[in-house]
Amino acid sequence: MPDLLAPRPPDVLNPDSDSGIVLVCDHASNAVPADLNGGDLGVPADAMDSHIAIDIGAEAVTRALAERLGATAVIATVSRLVCDLNRNPAHQNPFPTHSDGVAVPVNRALSEAERQARLDAYFDPFHDRCGALVAAAAERHPRPLVIAVHSFTPVIAGQPRPWEIAFLHDRDPRLAHAFLSELDARYAFTLGDNEPYSGRELYYTMDRHGQALGIPQTTVEIRQDLLASDAGHGLWADLLAECIDAMPHGQTMRPQPV
Repeated sequence: MPDLLAPRPPDVLNPDSDSGIVLVCDHASNAVPADLNGGDLGVPADAMDSHIAIDIGAEAVTRALAERLGATAVIATVSRLVCDLNRNPAHQNPFPTHSDGVAVPVNRALSEAERQARLDAYFDPFHDRCGALVAAAAERHPRPLVIAVHSFTPVIAGQPRPWEIAFLHDRDPRLAHAFLSELDARYAFTLGDNEPYSGRELYYTMDRHGQALGIPQTTVEIRQDLLASDAGHGLWADLLAECIDAMPHGQTMRPQPV
């Protein structure tokens, strides 16, 4: 592998939006750049189309929600197996060697130079763009919101996951709980609060671009079997937009020190 890799910045929608809302989809893609080991991580093709490589349906929901809200959206352009943008390189591994029992051979025994090359090409351009767009949203709107859009597999390690939709949070639950309250009042979903995993464990993107700045933020997780069609993407974008429209986007969402 070359020491230098071509940068793969994120796709950005509505960068000049005055909505105050920034959507982030950091597991949007299953792409492996051609200059990274010839575009081959050594993972079977069917696995590259599965949840280990991409949050299925998350990009489509993000794009639909950005359209409905006129919001800014930042969409990753490389697979989480290439570089997991929601992992802190200081103490988490953004280059998994296994995922849900599937080996990622090219990620074994990476040198420090190879790791740094991926951070320079993929990680830093994504987070630098997120940071700039969140700062711009905060300048344009007195009460900005930052929302990460993810999806999760219905079953993992033989265990079913019953939640149709869930919201993650760490030290600042304001936005997660606002979503849960709005959905609970309208629908009979099985809602997840810090499910199927906890935001107290995996929350790098939302911490860096929301929580650490005192901006209300959450990660929305939608079950992937509900995102198998354009109709499903549109339905969940409609429901999330409906919730956001019903929120104060004001008193309870006012940025506060964390």
